[in-house]
Amino acid sequence: MSHFIKPVNVLTLLPLLLAVVFSPLVHAEAREQKVWVEVSSPGDGGQCQVSTRFKGDHDNCKNDKAKGRDDCKKDIGCVCTRQEKHITWESKNKEAFSIKFDQGSNNPFVQKGSNECNFKSNKKGKLRCRVKGKDVPSAMYRYSIHVENCKSAVAQIKIY
Repeated sequence: MSHFIKPVNVLTLLPLLLAVVFSPLVHAEAREQKVWVEVSSPGDGGQCQVSTRFKGDHDNCKNDKAKGRDDCKKDIGCVCTRQEKHITWESKNKEAFSIKFDQGSNNPFVQKGSNECNFKSNKKGKLRCRVKGKDVPSAMYRYSIHVENCKSAVAQIKIY
């Protein structure tokens, strides 16, 4: 009687092992988050208003390390992420917008190099930035989204 695993058994178990190793539940990590930027104009000709909301298939705030959504509301565009992940902002009607952090010079995004974030949307109303590395402190970062001639929206990013 041999104590070695037969090659046939290894080949049978290999797909199961690969499925477990690459399962999303095993690797419940932060994924890129998307914030929708919406501009609404009142019918009476008043000033337009910018609003934000989080909508995505995967909510990083549900990650145990993020400690929930109690302080990060979806309807104001708050998203949770960790270092080295991307956040995308997209304007529903492709309006141009810019982002300004309300905490002075605090900037949780890459500031130099090929992944630098300039906080201005492209011509299609989209902006994608990568959170910096290990030197970014876990915290809540407040920022404003500005659209020309509109009242700005204030949103938050929770980095855990």
